[in-house]
Amino acid sequence: MKNNFALSIIAILLFSFSASSLLAQRYENRYGDLEYRKWRLTLINPIGTNGIATPRYTAKYSINLLGGYHGGLNGLEIGTLYNYNKEYASGFQIAGLVNATSGYAEGVGLAGLINYAGSDLSGIQIAGFGNISKSNIEGLQAAGALNYASGDLSGLQGSFGANIARGDVEGAQISGLLNISQQTMSGLQITGGANVGLDNMEGLMISGVFNAAKGDASGLFITGGGNIASDNMEGLMISTLFNVSSEYSSGLMITGGLNYSRYQEGLMISAGANITQEMEGAQFGGFLNYATTATGLQVGIINIASEFEGASVGLLSLYGNGRKNFDVRYSDAGFTDIGITTGTHRVYNMAILGYNTSFDRNVYRFGLGVGLEKNINDSFRKIESEDLFVNQEFTVMHHFEEDWSKKTNLIFSYKYLIGNRFNSGLSLYGGPTYNIQVTRVNSANDYTWYSLWSPEWNGRKYRMWVGFTVGVRFFKQKNLPLLDDYDFEYGWD
Repeated sequence: MKNNFALSIIAILLFSFSASSLLAQRYENRYGDLEYRKWRLTLINPIGTNGIATPRYTAKYSINLLGGYHGGLNGLEIGTLYNYNKEYASGFQIAGLVNATSGYAEGVGLAGLINYAGSDLSGIQIAGFGNISKSNIEGLQAAGALNYASGDLSGLQGSFGANIARGDVEGAQISGLLNISQQTMSGLQITGGANVGLDNMEGLMISGVFNAAKGDASGLFITGGGNIASDNMEGLMISTLFNVSSEYSSGLMITGGLNYSRYQEGLMISAGANITQEMEGAQFGGFLNYATTATGLQVGIINIASEFEGASVGLLSLYGNGRKNFDVRYSDAGFTDIGITTGTHRVYNMAILGYNTSFDRNVYRFGLGVGLEKNINDSFRKIESEDLFVNQEFTVMHHFEEDWSKKTNLIFSYKYLIGNRFNSGLSLYGGPTYNIQVTRVNSANDYTWYSLWSPEWNGRKYRMWVGFTVGVRFFKQKNLPLLDDYDFEYGWD
């Protein structure tokens, strides 16, 4: 009885709406070739108020008890399974599975599976699987898997799978896996997988794996994997693994692994390595800075370039046009040091190993130094000589007795050394040094002959004194012109 009663009600409603079709009006300017009806009710085609003529009508209110196929929509449509409009859909659509149209769709579409448009899809679309358009998508799209546009994709897209456009992508894209554009990708992209632009990338891209662009990439890229551009990269790139540009990069590149670019201008910072064929700017590498030709600043454990102009700080700075010296030194308190001196002829680095010959116990030390070499006339205007030079040098030395120890036992020194270059392979030098000792080792007091001031604080002992250093330098050296005679950008040879 109940089922028969329900069917009777449906039949009455369908008959009522069929009767009202006699009052339908035609609005060709507003609805094209479609006829307008305010209401329509459909069980499943052709069982409904418009019968087999459903493709000829548009409506303001549309109810599809199972699913409906109609000409268009200009208002509200609700379907248990699907809503399909041949020409267009404009308004608010709710479907258990699919909202679809062969033409454009605009407004709000809520579907358990897919919102689909054969032309443009715009407005707010929320689907359990995907929002798909054979043309453009714009507005707010949220999908459990995919937002796809054969044309451009713009606005705010959120997907647990991918946001894909064969045209441009702009606005904000949020995906659990992938944002991809065959043309230009711009705006804000956030993904748990990758942001890929096969032409250009612009704006802010944040990815759990990588950001990639076949053409240009510019803006701010932050990724847990890598930033890759086959052509150019500009702006700020931050990665825990690597930033790569096969051609030109400029701006700031920061990575926990590798920065690579064929041509680099700006600042590279890496916990691993910075590698480029041509560099102008600054490189800070935790292990290695490498360039075929470089101008600017290199700071790393190892710095390498075939041609380098600028300043370097590191354990070894090996340049084809730079210095490669061997130094032997003696300083106050009996320390004899040997040093490997590399870098440019103007700014040099020194790796130092020493031993104290005056104690009845073994005291070793090792450390690093960085120095600046000048012509004697740069410091003393009344002295003119091509062979006399001045080295201003800063060193830090760690000391240990008998066996290796990491216990604090340091001497910081500033050295002002005057030398004479006898030929391209030999020079002698010497001068005063100002020293500060910082130690937790009680026996380290005899490293110094005296102290100008000896405070103690927080378990550390400090001693300050003026001493001396004399030394001899071997292998390739050259006379340097006056600093005032340079026509340079960075100020170093």
